[in-house]
Amino acid sequence: MKGLLSEQPFAELIREISMKSLGGRMRLEHERVKVVAYFDNGNCVYAASNVRSLRLRDYLQKSNLVSDRDLKQFNDRVSDFDLLKVLCAQNLLSPSAAEQVQAKQVSDILRLSLLWTEGTWEFDSKSRLNEQLNLKIDAGSLLLDAARRLPAELAASRFSNPGELITPLVDPSFQGNLLPAEGFLLSRLEKPMVLKDLIAVSGLGEAETLRIIYSLCLAGLVKRERWQSVIRDSQPSPPPAPQPEPEKETARREQSEADPEDLEKFLGRVRNAQTYYDVLGVAANEPSQNMKNVYYQLARRYHPDRFRKANPSLLARVESAFARVTQAYETLRDDNLRATYNAKLTARKKADRLGESAPKAATPSARPESVAKGSAERAEVQFKEGFAALELGQKKAAMGLFAAAAKAVPNEARYRAFYGHLLAGDQSTRRAAEAELQAAVKLDPANAEYRVMLAELYRDLGLKLRAKGEAERAVAADPNNQKARDLLRALT
Repeated sequence: MKGLLSEQPFAELIREISMKSLGGRMRLEHERVKVVAYFDNGNCVYAASNVRSLRLRDYLQKSNLVSDRDLKQFNDRVSDFDLLKVLCAQNLLSPSAAEQVQAKQVSDILRLSLLWTEGTWEFDSKSRLNEQLNLKIDAGSLLLDAARRLPAELAASRFSNPGELITPLVDPSFQGNLLPAEGFLLSRLEKPMVLKDLIAVSGLGEAETLRIIYSLCLAGLVKRERWQSVIRDSQPSPPPAPQPEPEKETARREQSEADPEDLEKFLGRVRNAQTYYDVLGVAANEPSQNMKNVYYQLARRYHPDRFRKANPSLLARVESAFARVTQAYETLRDDNLRATYNAKLTARKKADRLGESAPKAATPSARPESVAKGSAERAEVQFKEGFAALELGQKKAAMGLFAAAAKAVPNEARYRAFYGHLLAGDQSTRRAAEAELQAAVKLDPANAEYRVMLAELYRDLGLKLRAKGEAERAVAADPNNQKARDLLRALT
């Protein structure tokens, strides 16, 4: 099997090999630079390159693990494996140090080739590495880092279907450090979501959102519905539908034919489901051992295999719905995964309660003609979620949500005020905070809370007279506001 890196990046090839637990040799070439990587059971076990600076000898010299005098006894034609064996045999290098330096060498080779967007690849599943290695290669971190550095247009080009389903993983394999924007987007994905909807609620630009989603998918933090498959024939399809025992003709007919109205109800239920329990149509206290029967009943009626002759649009909807069914089943039948999922549901319900306690608009504000109704509704949801995040101490997430809401509907005083209030907490953004808080006060001059926020900012900036003036106006707007009265007393 072979192809072009412009059509199938190395990062996606590694992901496919890992998901299918494949073994073999991958050859890559880019502008006369060659790399060969070996895989076993889905894991990369070794890589080598014809780049001189990526030879093991150079790593040993740079790390000062072996003296130049000891290295000179070996000519350049000695392989890296033989070099390590002799050095360890002569006690010039410990086995643990040899493993560490070789792991760094392999990681650097992979890091280089993961950035290639031009060149060729060739995979041979029959070719295996003769040496026994146990190198610790952090593939998740390498894939995440590579995705961050690849051109944004490449990441965007990997998503051709805005209706593709993106699903959070209950127990992701990768546990590395995320950038704030990645963590924020991951917090938006609490349940399977269509790609276009995830972009809409991200509060980021489309290109940036797609890059982040691509990165999270490659690192194994979220699951996308469709990856392009090039190694072997195709990726495994959903588990085959359970085959009933042939009893009566009527039973066979009922299982092979789907009532259109019943099918639409199923698709609608799955599409609107808020939890995995809703997806399967079971109660939250349904015993784990019953999940298999529930899944099999759904599979007998709605498995994609039963709709292969349907029109492509309907088949795509069934496949998308059943992907959610399978994800729900795999989670709820496992007691550990289910406990983790239930904890997330509890946290989400708490956040929802906090969000509902967010300040309401004093008076209905006119929506600018430039703001679509859907955008205004999303902004309100983002504000509530931001308030909940703030109450839970998640200031970074709250900042992003408030910023998105204020950007979408700039004439809503609450959005500008709370965004400005968070900006005021960082000395480097206090001038931007002043602009937001002044805008909020101008939009709702009778709101004492917003004036208190502005007064506190002026106090922190050392502008005591301005702070006192705003505190006085806050007390005048609401004489019973204790916080405004205390602040004015402290400033007098």
